[in-house]
Amino acid sequence: MLKGEIMLPCADVHWKLLPAISREIAVGMGKAGVPQNKIASSLGTTSAAVSQYLSGKRGGGKLGTATKEACGLLAKKIASGRVKGERINSELAKIIVIAKGSKLGKGDPCAICMSH
Repeated sequence: MLKGEIMLPCADVHWKLLPAISREIAVGMGKAGVPQNKIASSLGTTSAAVSQYLSGKRGGGKLGTATKEACGLLAKKIASGRVKGERINSELAKIIVIAKGSKLGKGDPCAICMSH
């Protein structure tokens, strides 16, 4: 983003929240022994992106304790196969709502997030 550029409401979620949440979930799944390619397919991203999440090069936004806990729980559910497919997106939307209590994404009137 350029200095002085105005972000559209959902851009805050896209550029700050989702990378930080994805990083937290990828790390949790990695700790559970899930291979990078499986993490990538579960999160709808590439193995290269997962590699960057795991190395700390991507998704550096700070998350609150409740958000981190929700990410850790979702990571375990995905790793065990209890949550998969489209249900992952629903669970991610719930985590975004939790994260909105932090400074990341605060005030973002995203209709998708607010509906969960």
